[in-house]
Amino acid sequence: MTKNTLSGRVIEEQKNYFLVDLPQGRIRAGIRGLLKKKKARICSGDMVDVEFINLEPPEGIITGLHERKNFLPRPALANIDYVFFIHTIKEPPLDLEALDRFLFSTEVYTFKPFIVFNKIDLHTENDMLKIDEVTTIYKKIGYQIIHTSAFTGDGIENLVALCKNHISAFTGLSGAGKSTLLSKIFPDTDFKIGNISDHTQRGTHTTTNITLHHLKPDGYIADTPGLSFINIPEIPEETVVNYFPELYSKIGQCRFNNCTHNGEPGCIIDKLLQKNELSFSRILNYRKIFKEMVKRRKTFKN
Repeated sequence: MTKNTLSGRVIEEQKNYFLVDLPQGRIRAGIRGLLKKKKARICSGDMVDVEFINLEPPEGIITGLHERKNFLPRPALANIDYVFFIHTIKEPPLDLEALDRFLFSTEVYTFKPFIVFNKIDLHTENDMLKIDEVTTIYKKIGYQIIHTSAFTGDGIENLVALCKNHISAFTGLSGAGKSTLLSKIFPDTDFKIGNISDHTQRGTHTTTNITLHHLKPDGYIADTPGLSFINIPEIPEETVVNYFPELYSKIGQCRFNNCTHNGEPGCIIDKLLQKNELSFSRILNYRKIFKEMVKRRKTFKN
């Protein structure tokens, strides 16, 4: 690294350049030379080396890409610590399959997930009972639950405290209030907020690219489309069980060592379901993902 080169964080990817956060401020930087020849994929969240070519306005060239600790391929985002899945009991309705697909993805990509119940100011007594029921399921597995309301401000300080000094991503189904929560955390930033569709009871997608928003002193929060996590990564079907913590802990307890937990004789999962020690919806969604991986493998072979 030369004296005119500094390391910084990519905070936004545009068509022909990147915005990089440096200790001296933001710089617009292109890519050329060896990195361009290698067709290196640089994205938001990456740590890069930038060589200055102009001080006013500040412009540079990205000359090096640091090693990543993890990577979300689509839309591209690197070096994530935490992911917060924003969802609601209603407006839009709770979707446990979407939640489980999200959790599966975060386990595969090695991100730490948080489940956020938003719009708690709209909850009725029956809604709270439903939340308690779902919370019991996911807390038992080991996931952390947060309650928030952009309207009342409840839970926002907790979110900010968790995100400080980390790279976090906010995601969720459209209409769950993700962008509204972000607008409370970053009041000087204009986030596009969509309305709930009367037909689908879901919002219109408002996030089309990923920008890292600086949370001082040394944190960033990315606003990401929810489908980036629900479109799950492809893995061998026999390894799907590794990413459902409550099933992974039961490996070796079935009659057959190669049990896939899809109704085989002597499967301990069915016994635990009968005792209400496992969530039926979680097992159903595990089996859906397992079958999806089988189908993908067979389609690829053909």
